[in-house]
Amino acid sequence: MATLRKVRTRAHVLLDRRAFEHDLDDEMRFHLEMETQKNIERGFSPEEARAMAEREFGRVDRFKDEVRDVRGATWMDDMARDLRFGLRSLLRSPAFTAVAVLCLALGIGANAALFSVLNAVLLRPLPFPEPDRVVRIYESLKGGGQGSVSTPNFRDWVEQSTGFARLAAYEGRNLNLLGTSEPERVTAVLATPELFEVLKVRPLLGRTFIPGQDVPKQDKIVVISEGLWRSRFGADRTLVGRQIQLDGAPHTVIGVMPAAFQFPPGRRGADVWTLWTPPFPQAETNRGSHFLSVVGRLKDGVTLEAATTQLAEVAARIEKEYPEQQTGRNVIVTPIREVVVGDSRRSLLILFGAVALVLLIACANVANLLLARAAVREREVAIRLALGASRARLVRQFLVESLVLALAGAALGALLALWSLEAIGPLAQTALPVSGGFSLDLRVFGFLLGAALLSGLVFGIVPALQASRGNVQESLLGSGNSKATSSGRQQRFRSTLVVLEIALSLVLLVGAGLLLRGFLRLSATPPGFVAEGVLTAHVSVPVDRLDQSTPQVFRPLLEKVRAIPGVESAGLISMLPIQDAHMNGSFTVEGRPAPPPGQDVWAEIRVASPGFFKSLGIPILRGRDFEEADGESGPLVTVVNDALVRRTFPNEDPIGKEINFGGGTVMTIVGVVGDVRQAGLDQEPLMEIYMPYGFPEYMIALGDASLAVKTAVAPESLTTVIREAVRSTDASLPIYQVLTMEEVISESLAARRLQLWLLGLFAGMALVLSAAGLYGVISYLVAQRTREIGVRLALGAQMRDVIGLVMRQGALLTGLGIAFGLLGALAVTGLLESLLYEVSARDPLTYAAIAGLLALVALFATFLPARRASRVDPMVTIRTE
Repeated sequence: MATLRKVRTRAHVLLDRRAFEHDLDDEMRFHLEMETQKNIERGFSPEEARAMAEREFGRVDRFKDEVRDVRGATWMDDMARDLRFGLRSLLRSPAFTAVAVLCLALGIGANAALFSVLNAVLLRPLPFPEPDRVVRIYESLKGGGQGSVSTPNFRDWVEQSTGFARLAAYEGRNLNLLGTSEPERVTAVLATPELFEVLKVRPLLGRTFIPGQDVPKQDKIVVISEGLWRSRFGADRTLVGRQIQLDGAPHTVIGVMPAAFQFPPGRRGADVWTLWTPPFPQAETNRGSHFLSVVGRLKDGVTLEAATTQLAEVAARIEKEYPEQQTGRNVIVTPIREVVVGDSRRSLLILFGAVALVLLIACANVANLLLARAAVREREVAIRLALGASRARLVRQFLVESLVLALAGAALGALLALWSLEAIGPLAQTALPVSGGFSLDLRVFGFLLGAALLSGLVFGIVPALQASRGNVQESLLGSGNSKATSSGRQQRFRSTLVVLEIALSLVLLVGAGLLLRGFLRLSATPPGFVAEGVLTAHVSVPVDRLDQSTPQVFRPLLEKVRAIPGVESAGLISMLPIQDAHMNGSFTVEGRPAPPPGQDVWAEIRVASPGFFKSLGIPILRGRDFEEADGESGPLVTVVNDALVRRTFPNEDPIGKEINFGGGTVMTIVGVVGDVRQAGLDQEPLMEIYMPYGFPEYMIALGDASLAVKTAVAPESLTTVIREAVRSTDASLPIYQVLTMEEVISESLAARRLQLWLLGLFAGMALVLSAAGLYGVISYLVAQRTREIGVRLALGAQMRDVIGLVMRQGALLTGLGIAFGLLGALAVTGLLESLLYEVSARDPLTYAAIAGLLALVALFATFLPARRASRVDPMVTIRTE
């Protein structure tokens, strides 16, 4: 009996299906005949009418297959069917699909590329456990700012603070690695033994420092990086326990750190870590000598605020005990990630907001395309509704098509992102605190997929709702009222999207324009020296050779370089200008009362050789340059800059005046030079004190000396010759970072150039997308009004009248977009204030220029469809209608 019931059930199902298919075929034939008759009434021959009707209903077989299969299908079957149908539908419209995918690829690819950069800088974990518990500690400066720490203050922090599990101090230095093929300059961290206890990182091989056991008085030991271990020592596992030569002294290798470890974190970590020793005898007792960096690990359960409060109490006790040196000083405790990221966070988030606007514009463009396509598919939708499809079913189908477009755009966008990262990688590596490069890792791919899905919903939902809403009877019978109502509703929405695109584009363009004006002003700022025709190079000298014989180390080198044909002059300096590197100290004027505690006057310290000022074209305003005998014998002399003279000796002749530097060193001023923007082009000149390179107290500043060579030929042509001159003078001295002074300035502007380049690129993409959107809307309007235009032309209208009619429509949309865009720019460009240089975020010239540029581009985008409309043949148009 059960078998018989099954047979009867199957028979009924077959009969019902056949009856359904028969009715479906009759319905399709009925609509096909009606459409054919309508075409005949319009004046077409029966053959032409039939062919046009068949083209109109060319997708009927697909609809019948879909409706036949929908009964009894599972959710997965429905999704698979929707996906197949969506792919077929998009492949049948290759031009539409290509344009939509390209728009999305530009938006999603740009977002993925920038997110990869943001991920590397802001999101990538720091190379040690629990980095949120690791902090950097500074001493605050009078009047604001933060600085390094003196040795005795650090010792007091260690003894008296209770909120930290460990505190460690370190300083960076360059050392010479000898004993192999050529001397190599390596970046070193000289740290107290507690450093690796703070970081909690285990070595790849061997061990790290042990507090209480490894002390500076013992034999010199060193931990090296995995990169140096592989590149210089061939990943030799027997290296641990052997000795290497650093600055001429043997150091026993006790460990190799893993590849992921990097400290200090940022652009490039150290190559070696060794134990810190005081660089000069007074360092252990002089609280005015600030040169240490301090890191600490918070105790479990201790918050950042609690540790800061507790350490501030220690600083207050130190200030009370040593008022002359500590008045006005406190402590600043900062999470180490904030130290690494620095100012990059703000600029990256602003750029990410800008690229999100590009994606929004791309979504608006695709939504416009889908709305235009929905108007073409109105008859298709009506047929599917007539066949029993629900509105929800149609919305789902259209959303599936949108998601297919979005995923295709994401796939192409991933390729564009890879290409973009290769293009901006070198500049970003220079401008941002990141190492290891940029890549599309799992987090970036997750973002890419999420952006694609969200974009598909954003640009797909409204067209899907609009397309699924319609009057079946009026659409199938060709009633004009329904079509006009639907077209009017859709057109208003499409016009709104175009206005939004133009407004967002103007906001991005204004931001890019402001950055460009600021960058041009900054680039034109006089640095205080002549960069043209100057070659620079760094020469690293071992610390044990930085004694009173320093001139004997450098003098032969300078003589050889000056003897090179094409060299006009050469000199040495402890720190090149435009480097944002600081070495400073307080000073007083002999014969004047000392300033009250906490009101010391500070100046930058530079150690220079004769010939340096001439090589960089720094003018000597009064007095003289250094001479070779200065600093070696006779009275101590100094050269100061004009900024120091203006503040310290107003209306006085500074030549012959004496200043007391470092609490006991009295120097006589013999010269005054022009101001140099030492901290960067965007920073005002600081007070500077130049000391002769034979001055024994500050020899250590020349451990990483910079050579400046003025040439009469192209500076790059002397690179090899100067390298050979250094090697022939002393083969143990590494020479590195050989750059022209113009390249040094260019590197100092890398961060601003990256911001300008990226925001300009995003603004350009937005301009192209918004122009394409305006072109598409005006073209659609022209297509909708073809019969009206034909009638106007038939009644005697001129081409200029038609062009004016269309141009007015485009001008209205453009005007609204520019108006809203100007308001938006006024509201948000204040965020760029910190990135601008001598340009207001509301600069009227920039706003006017950008609005004019956008209006011209929109005018051109509108003119093309207007010109096409003016060439309509009125007879053909009227006959077709």
